[in-house]
Amino acid sequence: MSKRSSGNDAEGSTDAPRRGQRRFDRSELIVDAAAEIFRRKGYDATSLQEIADEVGILKGSMYHYIATKEDLLFAIINRNHERIIAGNQGWREHADDPVAALRAFVEGHIRMSLAHPTDSIVFVRDFRALSEERAAEIVQRQHDYDHDFRSLVEQAVEQGRLRDGVTPEFASRAVFGMANWVHYWYDARGRLSADRVIDELSTYAMASLAAPLPS
Repeated sequence: MSKRSSGNDAEGSTDAPRRGQRRFDRSELIVDAAAEIFRRKGYDATSLQEIADEVGILKGSMYHYIATKEDLLFAIINRNHERIIAGNQGWREHADDPVAALRAFVEGHIRMSLAHPTDSIVFVRDFRALSEERAAEIVQRQHDYDHDFRSLVEQAVEQGRLRDGVTPEFASRAVFGMANWVHYWYDARGRLSADRVIDELSTYAMASLAAPLPS
């Protein structure tokens, strides 16, 4: 893989950006490089030296932006959550129909995850490498997001629109368990479009919750 343009680093090298090239913040370049290598090799197998090489700076320059490799993992997982939470808000337009809102919630979650597959894969696979304190911060943010989904399930259950036995806790685990693993089998270069995958997977997710049709 070609190295990213690095500009000026702390050791005094000067790599002028190509004409018309967007000037990225160096920390953004480092996080992007880390995310890609973590996706390919896994967090544990990746060294800071590899990330520095990918960005095109000396390893010592990394410490102007981070203190530890875990800082990069946390940054990747944190921005993944921020993107999904901020981008998955369309379900709020279905306030009077909790089943429609649930469908929109699932579709929005999958769509935002597929829009940033590298970060999503790193989150699912390498979350366990976070420190207890940082993991707790992410879990709290995830809990707030999950609470919205569970509230919709509760409303749908109260209206008798889901099958008997559906509970918010198990519905959340089942649906997000299904949705979060799409990256391990979906190939953007394959015959299925992202829209087709979003529609099909959402249909399967909702079918697992839906009340049977009247005979």
